[in-house]
Amino acid sequence: MDQKQNSKPDGTANHEIEPGMLVEAIEGDLGEADLSKPKVTEVKHDEAGNLDKIIVQKGVLFNKTLEIPADRIEGVEQNGSEPAKVKLQTNHAEVEALTPTGAEQLESKDRISRQTEGTAPEEGHQDPLDKVQTVLPTARGLEENEAAIDQQKETGGQANPGRNSSYPARATGKSEPGVDNPRPENFLKKIGPGFLAGMAGNDSSAVTSYMVTGSRTGYSQLWLVLLTTPILQAVQFGCAKIGRITQKGLSEILRENYTRWVAWPASLALIIANIALIAADLVAIGTGFELITGLGFIWFIVPVALVLWYITVYQSYDRFEKVFICMSFAFVAFLLTAFLARPNWGDVLSHTFIPRVDFSFIGISTSVAVLGATLTPYQFFWQVQGETEAQRAGSTDQKIRSASLDIGAGVISGNLIAYSVIITTAATAFVSHREINTAADAANLLEPLIGVFSKYLVGVGLIGAGMIAIPVLLASTSYGVAGSFGWPSSLSKKPWQNEGFYLILTVALLASLVVAMLGFQPLQLMFLANILAGLLAPILLVFILFVGNNSKIMGRHRFRLPTNLGIGLGVVILFAGAGLLLFGLLTGQS
Repeated sequence: MDQKQNSKPDGTANHEIEPGMLVEAIEGDLGEADLSKPKVTEVKHDEAGNLDKIIVQKGVLFNKTLEIPADRIEGVEQNGSEPAKVKLQTNHAEVEALTPTGAEQLESKDRISRQTEGTAPEEGHQDPLDKVQTVLPTARGLEENEAAIDQQKETGGQANPGRNSSYPARATGKSEPGVDNPRPENFLKKIGPGFLAGMAGNDSSAVTSYMVTGSRTGYSQLWLVLLTTPILQAVQFGCAKIGRITQKGLSEILRENYTRWVAWPASLALIIANIALIAADLVAIGTGFELITGLGFIWFIVPVALVLWYITVYQSYDRFEKVFICMSFAFVAFLLTAFLARPNWGDVLSHTFIPRVDFSFIGISTSVAVLGATLTPYQFFWQVQGETEAQRAGSTDQKIRSASLDIGAGVISGNLIAYSVIITTAATAFVSHREINTAADAANLLEPLIGVFSKYLVGVGLIGAGMIAIPVLLASTSYGVAGSFGWPSSLSKKPWQNEGFYLILTVALLASLVVAMLGFQPLQLMFLANILAGLLAPILLVFILFVGNNSKIMGRHRFRLPTNLGIGLGVVILFAGAGLLLFGLLTGQS
């Protein structure tokens, strides 16, 4: 039977605390469950030989040093053969107040007791863009939710007043008492994250793929956009349902219920697809700057990658993100340009409702690109994770119904933009037999419709959408891999607290940067990235079907027939497209 020893750090027990011992906070997160562990690196004594303080370090690449006074040490815990742990008296607020880098010192209990208790900060006014970013499934939006939930878990379900206080605790299937439901007049809270997720899904590489599709195949892929609308609804709803019921990430679910040998292939598919998409979005941002400045896109890729890495890991992203959100909405202008392009609406409707399958290599490759841009692997992981943090009122069944309506609005809105982009480029480039090979080609096509501002519209849209997409893609990659290894994963944590998570994020960005610098033509890389996403998406959909129909995981909330049919149809179509594309490659049709 394990013997447990708990000794106070007085003069007679100084020898018990030694360098190399693990450290654990009684309250707050010092990264104890992370890849790297907080450890004692130095023990200091006063002139009388009594323990004065200890020096604790956490992290290797993301290093943090803490000086801990002796009166903050609760004791040393020893459980059998496990390494001894030094228990520290801390609280959630002071741990969260620690900086991302550098050395810091925790105050002694004696000094804290002499300080007057500060008043809780008043909840400040949120402007509309603040409200957008807290419900939008961007890196910052999820970070806000995670931080609030972590705080509530530490404080017994009561969040301190402040910017995060509007977020409820994790869903339990019952209404959370004391949580203010969204007011009817607050539109942004009323529509929820699903609507904005659909709009944000049209990142710069996806919009570029739609442009290339319209310019090369005309209206022939419009039926595919219509077909993917209910499929995407089923997929996103299924992912949201998994997140709502399990309150866990997809990789974590696969690892716990199907072993790591299932979680790892799913994560590998996500990694490959995401690295390609991040590289494509880096190039897209570069081409956006090229349109506006006239300098080559290659000059912007490395600086943009470094800036995004730094503000995602070390800084508050919100001050930048609101600007990027506004910039990305430039793509909404395609709803207007679809009418200004004066397409043949008879042909548009005919190709929308009557499928015409083109078995040429161009037809198959554009089809797979459209599918990959619409049914993107990272969205599956992100939707599961996002729903665990989403604010929804009512019982579990009510929250699931709310998610369905919310996602439906987002799917329709997002696909409507994709539909408009294809119509615009088909009515201009395809009709005039002009291919879109550069971002400048796309801007030139729009110039007769919206004037000299076309290059700024395309350039700003590419920059804004790419800037929002890359942190999301990086975070979803980290969620997938960290969940496979059982490491904690949270954007709300500082890099030294979740070093494994941020190491994955960093490696993914470096790999994407290498791909972006390989010399692909910008639009070619964006198009190929979405083809690759289309090839890998069906593998992940199969895993989602397994999870969603597992009664051990989902209980009475297993997928119903419509959801299974929608996701199953997506699997069949994606595998068929992938098979035809690979056949074309093997037979030299490309």
